[in-house]
Amino acid sequence: MKLPLSDSPDTLGDSYHTARAKFLTLEQRLLKQPQLKKDYSQFLDEYLQLGHMTPVDEVEEKKEGPKFYMPHHGIVKETSSTTKLRVVFDGSIASSQS
Repeated sequence: MKLPLSDSPDTLGDSYHTARAKFLTLEQRLLKQPQLKKDYSQFLDEYLQLGHMTPVDEVEEKKEGPKFYMPHHGIVKETSSTTKLRVVFDGSIASSQS
């Protein structure tokens, strides 16, 4: 997604390695909890359909320029009567510029 930035995107720094590590942790959690994986996938599908995110293809990924990878994880609240899963995006993740 496009980030509203007041400074140049070049100041973001590299967040790929930290975000990848967090993604791999999330992936392991989803493998151990099939219901969470199902709920998480439904959330991401809905997020995509609403236009809040768009897939990045390999050509786009290889383009030069700054990129910021924003990790996310799910918080489950079994006692919630409406939404048991809340997905949290970590926009304050440390980067090489932090």
